[in-house]
Amino acid sequence: MMRKLALIALLLMLSPSVEALAQEMSSAPMVRHRITWRTGRSELKPGPGWTFNDRYFHNVIVNVGYDYHLLDWLGLGVNVGYAFPIKTGFAENIEIEKKEEGMSFPIPASHLGLLADAHLELADGGKAMLWGRSAVAYDFHLILGFGLLQVNWNSEAENRLDNTEPGGGIKPSPKVGAGIRVFLDKGVAITLDVIDHMAFMHPAAEVSADNTSYTFPTEEKFMHNFAGMLSFSIMMPSETTYED
Repeated sequence: MMRKLALIALLLMLSPSVEALAQEMSSAPMVRHRITWRTGRSELKPGPGWTFNDRYFHNVIVNVGYDYHLLDWLGLGVNVGYAFPIKTGFAENIEIEKKEEGMSFPIPASHLGLLADAHLELADGGKAMLWGRSAVAYDFHLILGFGLLQVNWNSEAENRLDNTEPGGGIKPSPKVGAGIRVFLDKGVAITLDVIDHMAFMHPAAEVSADNTSYTFPTEEKFMHNFAGMLSFSIMMPSETTYED
């Protein structure tokens, strides 16, 4: 009997504290609300790129992209860039070996020029703790798109091409890629993507026996041009919102 009376007395003493705590919790923000890092925001993405599976010419790319994120997991965007060729060591060695007295040998190989596409982005994000102190938001995303790819030929070798039909020009190009975006702030992020720019193209021309003229192979090959793209993302508006 004494135990029951003591329990009733304890509950009566705690009831004001419980009521006050309930009122305080009812006015507190709901913890299930989370920041929407992408929904309804535009993203401007200037930055450099480079191809890395090249046999004769590396392509250094100057690129600018724009994405609009319809939902936190779904975005639509466009990219426009231009590639500048840098000869690989393999190509330079061939030119040295083929060079003869009084006659140069510019390697007859193609490289990229204009790159443009429209794409769909599917993202899934999260947060990570850096050094156990700072929380950093990030997302992994997939990129599916279609666009154009310009194929140019080594300007030193172009005047030796004896085909009537050009082997370069603008090619249709499906795009597939994946990447990671890390938010440095609510309005600024760094994005690293790997994109495969695919197209039917001639990677190189065939050389005549005397090294004086070049001829395209009869059929183009379906080529994979893998490019790493590093972008400095500017998010607009600069402030994020919260989910309901």
